[in-house]
Formats: sequence, C-alpha cells, structure tokens
Amino acid sequence: MSETEGRAGWLDLKVTGIRPIPPLLVMLFSEAVHHLRAAIENTLFHLAEIERGQSLPAKHAKHVKMPVFETRAAFESWQRRALDDGVVELDPRSKLGKRIEDLQPFVDTTASVPAMPPALAALMGEPVSAAHPMVLLQKYSNIDKHRSLRMAAARTTVSRQDARFGDADRSMRPVSVGDVLATTRRGSGPAIVELQPAVHVERPHTGVWVSPSAELSRLWRHVSQIVVPTLVIGVALPRGLPPQIDLGDTGTAWADRIGQGGWSTAKERMDAVSLAALDEANAAPVRHPGTRVSRSAR
Repeated sequence: MSETEGRAGWLDLKVTGIRPIPPLLVMLFSEAVHHLRAAIENTLFHLAEIERGQSLPAKHAKHVKMPVFETRAAFESWQRRALDDGVVELDPRSKLGKRIEDLQPFVDTTASVPAMPPALAALMGEPVSAAHPMVLLQKYSNIDKHRSLRMAAARTTVSRQDARFGDADRSMRPVSVGDVLATTRRGSGPAIVELQPAVHVERPHTGVWVSPSAELSRLWRHVSQIVVPTLVIGVALPRGLPPQIDLGDTGTAWADRIGQGGWSTAKERMDAVSLAALDEANAAPVRHPGTRVSRSAR
C-alpha cells in the first residue's frame, strides 16, 4: 500500500502489490476433495461386493461408482445401463440401489451448503447462495481433474474508523494493483483504514467465492455423517466416527483407534489458529504507508 497524492490536496490509499497465495493451499484443498469423493466410492464398491458375496468382475466393477444427478430421468438412465450389464446390486428395488437414490440431489432437496453463514451475509450486506453438497463435491472433483481450482487472496473488506458503520461497504470485494481503497483530504488528520483480506476458492459451477476451510468442513460433514452412514446402514449418523483418528504405526486395533478418537474438527482447529493470528494483528501498531506524488499532481 502507498499514499498517492492525486488531486491537489487529496491523498489516495492505493494498492501497490498483492502477495500470491502459497501453491500448497490449492493442492491441500484438491487433496481433501478427492479424499472425500474416494471415501464415498470405496464405501459403495465395498458394499456392492458384500452384496455379491465375491469380487466384482471388471465388466461390473466399472459401473459401481456414486452418481450425482439432479433429475430422476438421468439417474434412472444410469441405473438401467448398470442393470443391462448385470449389476443387480444397483437395482432400484435393492437395498443399496434405494440408498443411492435417496442421496441424489433431486431426492435429498434439503441438503444445502451456504456460501457463508446467514448472519455474516446479513452483516456484509450480501445475498446467500447455496448449493447441494453432492453437486459441489462432484464439480470440484471433476474440474480439478482437467485444470486447477481457482483460489485467490485478492479479496478483502475495507473499513474506515472515521466512517459510519451503516454507510460503509461491508462486502468482501476483489482488489487489484492500482485500486484506490480510500481517499482523504491532506491535513485533515489521520484516517485509519482496516483491511481484512482472506483466501477464497471459487465454486466451479456458480462462480461464487467461498472460504476454503468452511467449504471443506461442510462437505466433510455431509460425507461422514450422511452419505457414508446412509449407504452402510440406511440412515444418517451425526456422531458415527470421530474426525480425529490416529492412523500411525501404533499396532492399535481399528475399534480401539476409533474409541480413542477426538471430536475436534479441522475447521475448529483452524479457527483457533486464525483467531490467534487476528489477535496478534490487532495488537500490532498502526502501519503508516509511504507517500508518493503522482505526475498529475506535480
């Protein structure tokens, strides 16, 4: 940031550079998405082989994957193709076939992942968009197979302490190098401008930018508490498996690992780190940007 004298007697707070986000963030988000998708696919394949009582031949195995359809016609077409090839485990009258159908977006219409909490949206003056978690997971996974997911940190709120809260633009807006974030009259006293930049990921099918940690947390919750339990036992199970299970080389049996697991989610642990960083930033002294004189003001 720098102060630039534009019009005579006025100072502009201008963006002079944007630090790129670490490539690791995109890779970690991508890895989490694919692990969630794989958890569903592996569960379904395992259950199909249990129903069959033996390993599935390659001709049948290629059909055993979790479909995501937003219309009944598309789902039934997929189901007919599987049955025509002899995969009776996916028959709509079978236990597994019915459970797969129950998880489809055209049936499970109440499942929804908001782009942000409604209270935060109201505070920021932004509309709340929502998407079905299975559709989101499918779109993220499919787009990442062909090109990188879009993630950026060039979005921030901008607030001034000398402005009325009700008159301020509280939305999370994109910023670019050269943007003027605030303007003040020279000699009018200090104007404190607060920025709250955040990393966001773009939803592939809607173009809406969302918090990566909140997005993954809601997708994980749907997969672990609704999708997998529904496939296995036919109902959702909110506290079936703890989110923290030791997978290390301890020699511990699976049942003991699960019993000793912790219930703190990755989102909760990340929130603690973020709050500590925010407290540290709030305690830091106010930074004064350097002043430049533009050619037009000379």
